Order: sequence, then C-alpha cells, then structure tokens
Amino acid sequence: MGSPKSQIELPSDAAQNAYIDLLKRSVTNYPYLGGDTPFERFRCIVHYDLPRAQWTIDPLARPITLLTKGQLDLVEHSILSVEQRGVPGDFIEAGIWRGGVIILMRAMLNVHGITTRRVFAADSFEGIPKNTRALNDPVDAWRDRWSASLEEVKGNIERFGLLDDRIEFVPGYFADTLPKFTDQKFVLMRLDSDSYDSVEESLVYLYPRLSRGGIIIIDDWHLVGCKAAVENYRARHGVHEELKVHDGNAYWMKS
Repeated sequence: MGSPKSQIELPSDAAQNAYIDLLKRSVTNYPYLGGDTPFERFRCIVHYDLPRAQWTIDPLARPITLLTKGQLDLVEHSILSVEQRGVPGDFIEAGIWRGGVIILMRAMLNVHGITTRRVFAADSFEGIPKNTRALNDPVDAWRDRWSASLEEVKGNIERFGLLDDRIEFVPGYFADTLPKFTDQKFVLMRLDSDSYDSVEESLVYLYPRLSRGGIIIIDDWHLVGCKAAVENYRARHGVHEELKVHDGNAYWMKS
C-alpha cells in the first residue's frame, strides 16, 4: 500500500465526502477546540497537560479520539482500499478509548453501502493495564490510564446514530478475549493499546487472522514499548512487508 493520498481516490460523491469530513471534525471536537488552526494541523492533545496528566478543558468539551485528521484519513483510505480490492474480512480496533475510530469505521459502512462487514471494538474498558512481561515501558509510569467505560463508549456512538448490532464489543483484557478469535477474518486491524504487552498480545492473536491483502495500522509508533513489540513480532514471525509511516502511524499491507 503506497501513500494513502497517492494510491486511493476518494469517492466523487460530494455529500459522502462532506459527511465523513464533518464526522472527523466532530470526533476531534475541532469546531470548538480548533480556533484559528487549520484542521490539517489541529492536535486536540494540546488541551491536555502532560506533566499533570489531566485535561485543561471541561469534560463536555473533550474529544472522543486523540487522532489527527491525517490519522483518521489513513483509516478512511485503508477501508476504501480493501473494499475496492474485495479483500474479505471485518474491521477491528484493539484499544478504542472513547470510540472515535469505531464511529468512523461504522459510518464508512453506511456511506459506502458496505453490507458484508462488521466492526469489532476490543478494549478492557478499564484503562491501560500495566505490563507484566515487559520491563521499563514508560507507559507503566503514566498516572492517567486513559479509561473509558463500555457505557460511555456506547453513549458516544449512539449520539452519532451509529450504535447497532454491526458493532461487536469485546470487553476485557486482550490475553483473555483475543484468543477467542479462532475463525474470524479481519481486513483492517488498528492497534491503539500503547503498552508493549498489549500491542504484543494484539499481534499474536489478531495478525494471523488478518486476510492477505488486509491492512494493519499501529497507532502508537512514537512509544518505545509499542515500537519494540511490533519490531520484535515482525522479526520473530518473518514479517517483511514494507512498513510505512503516515502522520505518526505505522502501517503495512499483509502480502
């Protein structure tokens, strides 16, 4: 998969494009938080005080995803790519926080009339668990565990009118829940679970289920534990597909 913008053409329907663009602006709360910053350069994380591990804005103003426009674009273009190529399988995000990407994935099914795929939302819904195998992962020192309950996530999705049985929630720690996917095929996997252990578990149990021609996106490529888990898995299992980086997210196509 090449550069998303150079290889994937957006649909020509202006109304479809406008809806997806508005949705991206909504899940990031750009209309309220963006100010004079162009959407392409907006980072909602600037409203989070990292040293104090707390938001500087009212709870109702907080975004429901930390992704940038470019990262959301990568999800959209990946969905278009696998759909145009007819690759079989469902979508899954492992580590969903408040559900922003799940909202985008589910909206894409509606916008493009995709009737044969589902969206899986896997999360502990209790925050990021600390590592038990990896040592010295900086994520373990975070005071904020970035937790969002299942009820909160469902409420967020419902406010967009997208909560239905085509979204399947997978609550629990990955070591307990992901091994149950023994026959499932996935066409798009997005891993956003921050820590070494969680990323490694996602790869061990989900990557074998990714269809040939499917796409995997690694959100936390800037975190040392996540990057080490990915690099170690690729080395152990002989994954040699070219890894590319788009707006801080790594991705590759399974060939």
